[in-house]
Amino acid sequence: MRNAAPADLLVTGFGPFPGVRVNPTTLLARNVARRLAAAGIGARALVLETSYGEGLPRLAAEIASLKPRAVLMLGVAARARQVRVELFARGRASTLHPDATGRPGSARAVVASSAALPTRGRPQVALARLRRAGLVAGLSPSAGRYLCDASYAVALRHPALRGRPVLFVHVPWLRPRPGTRPAARVARFRPHPAALAVALAAIGRDLAVAGR
Repeated sequence: MRNAAPADLLVTGFGPFPGVRVNPTTLLARNVARRLAAAGIGARALVLETSYGEGLPRLAAEIASLKPRAVLMLGVAARARQVRVELFARGRASTLHPDATGRPGSARAVVASSAALPTRGRPQVALARLRRAGLVAGLSPSAGRYLCDASYAVALRHPALRGRPVLFVHVPWLRPRPGTRPAARVARFRPHPAALAVALAAIGRDLAVAGR
């Protein structure tokens, strides 16, 4: 594990998993980190394998190594009709839906919380950022029962992040490139990738400043 100066912000996304061959948060996390780095904020992108056995331990190890002052986590919610700012994590592991390795979650992979873990990422401020960018967005009381919720719990529990801002944002499918599909057939709630990246970068900046 490398020794590194604390990062201002860690931005996480996920790779593919069953039913999602191309995860939009892979490029989105890198885009957001790149925008913030260009603005002078020490942002790092981390794309996690969508697995309980590999993704969660790597997240914990990277947090321990980087000791970021704040964390912005991104995940895709394929059925969502808005960008969702997640208010809580519960450390759930789905026994029905396999991860990228084909294995389901288990109690050994994730320690569920007896009570919901609240975000430390100023969700109302993040929601305002998204809506000011013209994006359809709302607050969400549940991050699901899959790797997104499990990873959120890992970050919120991590001793290196005690008292630090941590926020998870779920995104729906993004708008396709212009011309690849008739505009009339694209749901209006689907966010434009550039507009979403700009709004998420603003949220990341807020988190990084709050964590200093």
